Amino acid sequence: MSRGSGLVGLSILMVSYNAADHLGATLRSLQGAAAPSDPHEVLVTDNGSADDAADVAEDLLGTGAVERLNRNTGFAFAVNRTAERAKGDYFLLLNPDACPRPGSIDAALALLRARPQTGIVGGRCVTPDGQVDPRSCFGRITAWSLTSGMLGLSSVFRGSALFDPESLGDWQRDDDRPVDVVSGGFLLVSRETWERLGGFDETYRIYGEDQDLCLRAAAAGLQPRIAPSAEFEHAVGASSANRANRDVLVLTGRATVVRQHLKHKEYGLFAMRTGVALRALAESVLRKQPRWREVWRRRADWSGGWQARAQEMTSL
Repeated sequence: MSRGSGLVGLSILMVSYNAADHLGATLRSLQGAAAPSDPHEVLVTDNGSADDAADVAEDLLGTGAVERLNRNTGFAFAVNRTAERAKGDYFLLLNPDACPRPGSIDAALALLRARPQTGIVGGRCVTPDGQVDPRSCFGRITAWSLTSGMLGLSSVFRGSALFDPESLGDWQRDDDRPVDVVSGGFLLVSRETWERLGGFDETYRIYGEDQDLCLRAAAAGLQPRIAPSAEFEHAVGASSANRANRDVLVLTGRATVVRQHLKHKEYGLFAMRTGVALRALAESVLRKQPRWREVWRRRADWSGGWQARAQEMTSL
């Protein structure tokens, strides 16, 4: 049920998990130069961090703004719980390691207000040295993008509009244009759109929930966009250090999107499995350290998507 308040124009929603240093830096920025002009609130939900992330948030925001879930519930679940506490008419989903630059949030809000049919607005991600990081948005998963990935074309021709279509070519995210998917690391959405779509699908634990949300928005007649002036700095390398483990999580999210949104889902899953098998074979022939061989060994963990993993947990 809607709880929008004229006293709070924007709710900034953050989920923390073992990211105390990044969380503290971003929260301090939001209290300083990066603070939006609109009356706003910052809400944090901690997913059972082993570091002192929740303590850092409480020290900066007060205990009322922080909820401790005491376990890793998954990103989608935690975001939805944070949104339930929000009072704003707009929600900004912001990762702890995505630090907005001054004026960025205002720029995103201005675009969404000027184009309400957009529904969802993303920003322009940059690295600490100022280079564009294309991961602020990307193209939808298609049979062709999966074929290119299976054959290694998207790796050989990285950034190619033809052979790596999900990367959106060499576009520098420097002009206002519609996109298929806005990253959940910096995603502005109106309360109306969020409630209309039902928030994140909690089937997704991590990875893929932003693509699912944007594809459902498009199916509802909305058109997500990027605001080029809404820059945020991403701390490169802040995510999982174990590449095989991260690959399994990413592939689980992708398999879920394929199962839910791709017309030829069986081919899509075949392309995913074949792509991993070919990489594992090449890795073995070249005697490289096991990464894709480990991912191939764990193919049952990811090829069924988050739905299958949830069913496995339920049956235990």
